Amino acid sequence: MNQAAVGIGLIGCGTVGSGVVKLLLEERDLYARRLGRPLELRRVLVREKDLHYKTQQVPPALLTTDPEQFFATADMPILVELGGGRGAISAMVRRALTLQKHVVTANKALLSVEGPELFALARQNQVTVSFEASCGGGIPCLTALHFGLMANRIDGIYAILNGTSNYILTEMTQKQKSYATALKEAQEAGFAEADPTLDVSGGDAAHKLAIVASGAFGVQAVAGQVWCEGIDTLDLGDVRFGAELGYDIKSLAIAERSDAGLSLRVHPCFLHRSQLLAQVHGSFNALSIFGHATGHTMYYGRGAGMMPTASAVVSDILNVASGWYPRAFETLRLWSDQQPAPTLVSPDDCRSRFYLRVNAKDQPGVMAKITGILGAAGISLSAVMQHEAGAGQFVPVVILTHQARQGSVLGALRQVQDLDVVQGPPVRIRIVDIPQG
Repeated sequence: MNQAAVGIGLIGCGTVGSGVVKLLLEERDLYARRLGRPLELRRVLVREKDLHYKTQQVPPALLTTDPEQFFATADMPILVELGGGRGAISAMVRRALTLQKHVVTANKALLSVEGPELFALARQNQVTVSFEASCGGGIPCLTALHFGLMANRIDGIYAILNGTSNYILTEMTQKQKSYATALKEAQEAGFAEADPTLDVSGGDAAHKLAIVASGAFGVQAVAGQVWCEGIDTLDLGDVRFGAELGYDIKSLAIAERSDAGLSLRVHPCFLHRSQLLAQVHGSFNALSIFGHATGHTMYYGRGAGMMPTASAVVSDILNVASGWYPRAFETLRLWSDQQPAPTLVSPDDCRSRFYLRVNAKDQPGVMAKITGILGAAGISLSAVMQHEAGAGQFVPVVILTHQARQGSVLGALRQVQDLDVVQGPPVRIRIVDIPQG
């Protein structure tokens, strides 16, 4: 093995960055055998050279807090960005590309907004941006979409892309914990941030879905085009009613192709327990992808964490260093800078079955009023469930619908809420029927 080492620069050495350093140092012989030449960490840019970094495996001589010293480091053709966010990080990524350095990143927030610009800048400077770690942690879902499924027209993606939300919903479903209790325990276990808003609102999954959908459907999708609903308003009572009817609740990131265009959305929904995605529990992630030739393929694993995400980052480093990924980036038209903007389907025009819960007064004629409003909106019912209660009391009435247009359901529920025999706003949760085969 006589070839010169491939030099690597690292921006950010937090949880994932520490995992990358660990792999590069501990598995250097394995990677050298596979690549045909060694990988060598040349410089690590951090905010502060404090005890946090001294306890890691980074040789102190490689650490710097000075971006100028970092970018002046010689023979460093691959830059790994794990600082996260946009702003200053975006400027550093753009600087690296302009200096003709390949960029490896796990930064979903950056790519889901600025990805097309960054890919175009990389192409202009004859380098690459690789980003497997941005969407599914250790799950090689982007490699599968871009290369393993290249022969397919992708028609639908149904995915659990946020481990925090999935952990919370698993605790609510399996252990009957309230949302607040499950969230508190997720934070204590390290599965949720002190400020969990990005996770529980669906924003994190929306970032990832924009990136996944761009590659899957050949479009230039960005995070702002993904319609989101969070899990933070879910009531444990609805989880229990769903369970009685054979459903588990999940927060899904969904991308569907139709003649009308592309639907991109993230929201909680009921899945029948027989569905494979309903059986993905805890902090795990999974993607069900439907190609016209393959049918259903599924990708499952840890969607976050030090070593799973570091695995994806180092795999990208090896793929770039080998030369095959730069060749693919140069010759194939798979990246969003080369694609048109999507034609988007309005969320109101999306169709699904629905779970509805109405707190209605237990007296004659009430159900006729509610079903009359739904029927007038073209909404057909498939099941109604009500637990026994005393006459004249308000009692939860659960209604399952057949396929209906979301805008029609929302309009009908506004009318239902205005009835004097209904207490509080009705609850609406989609029931998602994932295609078979």
